[in-house]
Amino acid sequence: MPQPVAFGFALEYVQDVQQTKRFFTEVLGLKVDRDHPTFVQFSARNGAAYAIASDAPMDKGDAPELWWLVDDANAAFAQMSPRSEVSMPLRQMPFGTCFGIKHPAGQVHYVLELAPDRPSQPVP
Repeated sequence: MPQPVAFGFALEYVQDVQQTKRFFTEVLGLKVDRDHPTFVQFSARNGAAYAIASDAPMDKGDAPELWWLVDDANAAFAQMSPRSEVSMPLRQMPFGTCFGIKHPAGQVHYVLELAPDRPSQPVP
């Protein structure tokens, strides 16, 4: 049985994190959940998560990235990689262990095991 995943967030890359953060909080009314100079994660009133970042995207292009959360990235990679094209092998990042896979139409989906001490900080 495949390891269950939970939708994590959509991630959009932007030039100016602070200006874009103001748009999402002051115009759309989203709540900041996690904050860092190069990354901000928001939640909407229905619990949906969205994030912005100004560092380098995982892949070329300007489409938002879709992130799925798992408890064990190594186990998920072992289960998913034989069933789907791997667009990015397992990779250790400051925020966790991740990899990318493609669905049949070619959209990349990123699978992530969050690091317990990731750089972004929770916002009360």
